[in-house]
Amino acid sequence: MKKLLTIALLLVAFSIQAQDKTSLPKIGTITGTVLDVTLNQPLPYVNVIVKDTNNKLITGGITDNDGQFEVKQIPEGTNIVTIEYLGFLPQNKTIVISNDNKIIDLGTINLEEAATNLDEVTIVAETSTIQQKVDRKVITIGKDLQTAGATASEIMNNLPSVSVDQQTGSISLRGNQNVRVMVDGKLSNIPAEQLLKQIPSSSIKSIELITNPSAKYNPEGMSGLINIVLHKNTKIGFNGNINIGLSHDIEAKFNSSIDANYRNGKFNVYGSYNNSVTKNFNFGEINRIEQDIQQKFEILNNNKSHLFKVGVDYYLDEKNTISVFTNQNLFDGWVNVNSGINYLANPSLNESQFTRNDNDNDSEQYNFNYKHDINDEGHSIELEVDHNTYNGFGFTRNTFLARNVQILLKTQIQTDKVLL
Repeated sequence: MKKLLTIALLLVAFSIQAQDKTSLPKIGTITGTVLDVTLNQPLPYVNVIVKDTNNKLITGGITDNDGQFEVKQIPEGTNIVTIEYLGFLPQNKTIVISNDNKIIDLGTINLEEAATNLDEVTIVAETSTIQQKVDRKVITIGKDLQTAGATASEIMNNLPSVSVDQQTGSISLRGNQNVRVMVDGKLSNIPAEQLLKQIPSSSIKSIELITNPSAKYNPEGMSGLINIVLHKNTKIGFNGNINIGLSHDIEAKFNSSIDANYRNGKFNVYGSYNNSVTKNFNFGEINRIEQDIQQKFEILNNNKSHLFKVGVDYYLDEKNTISVFTNQNLFDGWVNVNSGINYLANPSLNESQFTRNDNDNDSEQYNFNYKHDINDEGHSIELEVDHNTYNGFGFTRNTFLARNVQILLKTQIQTDKVLL
């Protein structure tokens, strides 16, 4: 009885091992030729896929320019060969590899073109569009606006009723500078002139000009809000983008960004980094002929900024989402201003002034958001907790030179803010 049990166990073990294709000797080879049945011409680059009876991929190959293929190292036993090519109906063939049947010639395989009827073909041009809503104007950013500039700051100058001072970076809406900038509906304590230069144009999906803000945004005393909506990748798996921008006129300007996210069924983890290194040079001259006075000025500024963002979205179900993210911003910049007044009739009265301003700041934002979607029309209820800190340091030195006069003025400003 023990011998019979031992023999039975050995047979079961052998049977299980025999079913594992990876343990079987790979002794088989298949060959053949693939033709287009309509044109009677060989088809190159046709996929030849070999699977086991459980539909598990074993090996494969492709046809050459003459439509011929050869696939080696096929394991012993029964296998299924699939010949498929885009636009053609696939064919399946069953083969049995054994010691007596190692090389199998499938001969000529004729593929028939798959006929597909298209009901309608729509061609969409990636151009910017403007949609007027009750309280806002929504500009969808197309390729035409993306090529207008590498950053959000340069795009803004191409939007109606919006202007950006390219020297200082200050933004105005309908001529009023009392405007706040949001990103994805979230207010930020990062100065707008820094924020706009850090966001690459390719990351922007749309820009909303909110000229009539509701009480939700606490708009008292403001001329309006500008909301920058970024592309959000919702694909399953790992996704990422890298953008680099470089321009040069008198001085060079460089910006770059990298963003990545990983999403599975319940979680979406994402992060991004944006930086901007810019130099701007401006000069001018004013001649007052009636007074024989000539005024000249030169302005050079150098700004460096870095913006980091890390966040997690947790999808409880189709209607409930919990999100947490943090923004970290670092900024360092300086401005040199040289100006002078030349009295052409009496050079001894000439005056000059040099101003140096250094400014650096860092800000932190921590956000928690719970969102419940009520229906498919965009109605939702949100609970949001936001914590912001801002630390800034500024130093200004003014040197005034005139006949037998030299005045040196220094100003130091330090700012600390905590916003809940």
